[in-house]
Amino acid sequence: MWSRVLHIASWVIGILCLFVLLGASVATSNRAHLLDVSVDLNFGEGNFFINEDEVKEVVSDLGYLKDSTLMIDIDPTKIEHVLKNNAFINDAQVYEELNGVLHVDVDIRQPVLRLYNSQGESVYVDEQGQFMPLSKAYTARAPIANGFLTIGLKDLIGGDIRQLADSLTHKDIKVIEDLFDIVMTCRADKFWKAQFNQFYVNSNSEIEMIPRVGDHIVIVGNAQDIDKKLNKLALFYAKGLDMTGWNEYKTINLKYANQVVCTKS
Repeated sequence: MWSRVLHIASWVIGILCLFVLLGASVATSNRAHLLDVSVDLNFGEGNFFINEDEVKEVVSDLGYLKDSTLMIDIDPTKIEHVLKNNAFINDAQVYEELNGVLHVDVDIRQPVLRLYNSQGESVYVDEQGQFMPLSKAYTARAPIANGFLTIGLKDLIGGDIRQLADSLTHKDIKVIEDLFDIVMTCRADKFWKAQFNQFYVNSNSEIEMIPRVGDHIVIVGNAQDIDKKLNKLALFYAKGLDMTGWNEYKTINLKYANQVVCTKS
């Protein structure tokens, strides 16, 4: 019986000690000052729109200063909100450690397309379909699309490519949506991603793809059945151009079902 009492008593004492230690730890952390800001940037494919110093500057601009701000006074949600409002940041996670270190994890937006209109305006479109402004300090290596586009691009910054048709009626909206779909399809394939980095919208609002290898233009028209069109092109490359040469044709037209129409150089 006494052994049972001692066993229960030891458990009770152990739990009490645990609460005392936790309380002391919380009290210590409440008195801890901000000693450092640790920034982890996810650049994805190497688009350096934001650097570590700029993230730290956001923290300090909010009044959170090293060696003077108490950790208990820091609002991680507020920091996240400010960072997420940055045009070049996709997501941000902020959390504290008991040793006085504030961690800031930042996910940088990944441009997949750079659009130009006929007025010379230019914007990026990221992998989520969001329009981004250009950076004054950095130029992303992304495929380019230009040609007969007249829509005001700067007005689209911050918008979603999938929601343009809900608020605008411009003829270029469908073309831009198709460009995005075509680029994302090409990105999913290693060969097509390497082969096509420039797209052109002709006067008929048809999309043309300009390859890196070969002196020809590939006309796809729009994004409808783009997988089938690229499959036709792959077959034509393998059984046609490999035999005749990659500079044999001026245009390769994939707009028509079940056939490839070419014009010679």
